[in-house]
Amino acid sequence: MEIILAPNAGFCFGVKRAIKLAEQAGNENLPYYTLGPIIHNPQVVNRLEKNGIKAVTSLEEITTGGVIIRSHGVSPEVLEEAKSRKLRVVDATCPFVRRAQELAGELTDRGYQVVVVGDRSHPEVIGIVGWTGSRAIVVENAREAEKLGYYPQIGVIAQTTQSEQNFRQVVEVLKKKSKNLVVHNTICHATRQRQQAAAELARKVDLMIVVGGKESANTRKLARICSETGTPTYHIERADELCASWLQNKERVGVTAGASTPDWIIEEVVTRMTEIKQEEQKNAEEIQPVAENAEENAVPAAETGDMQDRGSELEAAEKVEAVEEPAEPAEEAPQDQEERQATETIPAAEYRDSAVVEEHLAENMRELRRGELIKGTVVQVTDDEVLVDVGGKSEGIIPLKELTYRPVTSATEVVEVGEEVEVFVIKPENEEGHPILSKRRADRIRAWERLEEAFKQQEDVEGEVIEEVKGGLLVDVGVRGFLPASLVDIGYVENLSAFVGQKLKLRVIELDRDKRKLVLSRKAILVEELEKKRQETWDSLKEGQVRKGIVRRLTDFGAFVDLGGVDGLLHVSELSWGRVEHPKDVLQEGQEIEVKVLGVDREAGKISLGLKQLQPNPWDTAAERYPVGSVVKGKVVRIAPFGAFVEVEPGIDGLVHISQLADRHVAKTEDVVSVGDEIPVKVLGVDEKAQRMSLSLREAQGSAAEKQNTKAKREPEETGVTIGELVGDILKEAKDEQ
Repeated sequence: MEIILAPNAGFCFGVKRAIKLAEQAGNENLPYYTLGPIIHNPQVVNRLEKNGIKAVTSLEEITTGGVIIRSHGVSPEVLEEAKSRKLRVVDATCPFVRRAQELAGELTDRGYQVVVVGDRSHPEVIGIVGWTGSRAIVVENAREAEKLGYYPQIGVIAQTTQSEQNFRQVVEVLKKKSKNLVVHNTICHATRQRQQAAAELARKVDLMIVVGGKESANTRKLARICSETGTPTYHIERADELCASWLQNKERVGVTAGASTPDWIIEEVVTRMTEIKQEEQKNAEEIQPVAENAEENAVPAAETGDMQDRGSELEAAEKVEAVEEPAEPAEEAPQDQEERQATETIPAAEYRDSAVVEEHLAENMRELRRGELIKGTVVQVTDDEVLVDVGGKSEGIIPLKELTYRPVTSATEVVEVGEEVEVFVIKPENEEGHPILSKRRADRIRAWERLEEAFKQQEDVEGEVIEEVKGGLLVDVGVRGFLPASLVDIGYVENLSAFVGQKLKLRVIELDRDKRKLVLSRKAILVEELEKKRQETWDSLKEGQVRKGIVRRLTDFGAFVDLGGVDGLLHVSELSWGRVEHPKDVLQEGQEIEVKVLGVDREAGKISLGLKQLQPNPWDTAAERYPVGSVVKGKVVRIAPFGAFVEVEPGIDGLVHISQLADRHVAKTEDVVSVGDEIPVKVLGVDEKAQRMSLSLREAQGSAAEKQNTKAKREPEETGVTIGELVGDILKEAKDEQ
């Protein structure tokens, strides 16, 4: 038969510390008393009593000497009363419980309504409530939390042995009960770690023996979790409660123990199990008869209820008690080789030596070394520190200053419960037995490794800009890197502060780990991306395409449009069918437009673009809109020796030949018209294909004069009109007709 001891079985740090302080007090020449049983284990309590340390229920029973405060802690009033009685106080309150007490007091002082999640009758919870001036509210589960009213501010504290599942459920309910909810997860996860290890072992064995006090809720829950795996499970306090029939036909037997079970009791149980098996093998007929109903004492997988007396021999086996809230399912975590070795079979004979038991228990814990990098799970987060389960005897502590090199006011800004983190071991154990860890140093080591590889492979890294400094920016890439201003973008960046808080892709261009020098470049990546984009654009460009682009630059002769890493020229003559004096009259920098590709010269790297080609050509309907013989109004836009060009609408202009300017001989065009003049012209001809129009000012004026003469003949009674007045009237009439 193999006997396998579960990892993390037995005393937790808080209990072990309390026992140690009590034993030290017992060596003094002074009577000492514990205020209540120091732990839920009668054997330990009896042993301490033999050493002169008695358990009492109240301070009134103590007249002289000293009092030992057990790991559950007490209210401040109890401590004050002990001092007023002039008793020497040995405070063995578990550090995790002490932290919960302090947080409860601080929240109360700040005006928060404190809610404690836990068993209201438990000494630990009673003590925590005392630190709030008895103003805290205790809820045991989410159902009780639902009954609470609304409070402007609520601070939540957990009993250290609470399950994560129950605590989270209560917190979810309380979120609806306050607009300002502060949550402090004060659960000690040494219990959960013990439960997970026990459940995993129970799945591998034929029988589980759970050792611990009958009054210990911690141990009862441990037994129930083992039974829920389907493996027969028995809860005992002492070795003499073992029943031989339980071990019959069992090849592998697992043993675990609650947090209040000392190693020597575990040793006695294992030794007794070995003796029973040896007696069975030597002389089967000498085995004590087994009570007919002994098997009924095995804890069924899903059975609950109180244990009934089943005969003197079976009183040893306690059925696992039901609890109101279901236990959180044990999680199966992957084990490395060291952890698997922790569950190896230990020869039963070796348990007769307590030193061997201590050695085996020590092997179940991870031995930490200074400077080691290890992974752990965050189990508690407060403002100024983080507790991490790293598989050791106690949770490791990450002080706030060792959490990150970036300035933060609370650890909750960086990590959360359940998150896996890698840490650097600063100190394997402090005076309270906790490893001191650093996430900041671990992050820095890993960051340098990643950066060295990225530098070697010329791979990109991502970092957040955290500060503007002289000459550039500081970037968080796991360590602080410098991004020079000239390497922030392809062009000049006027406002560097705009990048603070942004996450950027960067390239490592200079690295010296010994000097902690790291220079980064964003420009290098942008240049590569631009070149890639430019090549893709060139490969896809074809004449006749209509493409989107962005106006990058305006000049007197046109606009340069970015088509995707490649600029094309949109000449001023291609902006509109009408006359455009300057591109700024039509476009503005940064504007997105559609253009037509008119020409592509890959060898010269030139692209010609057009905008007017995407608009209707007014010449296509010019003959229809300007029939021959019609008189229209136009504007002189250009003067030449042979005549004047007159624009009749944007995009359409015609030539008034010098011979068509007046009835008389005209030596110079400017003798009759000037640029900008608005004049009537008669359409003499329209050539849509050649986009030409012949116009006449002389005939337009003649037509107007003829109309005026006709009008004058119709009105003979009007006399005394001068020639000047007549010409003026003719011109006015011509304008009115237009």
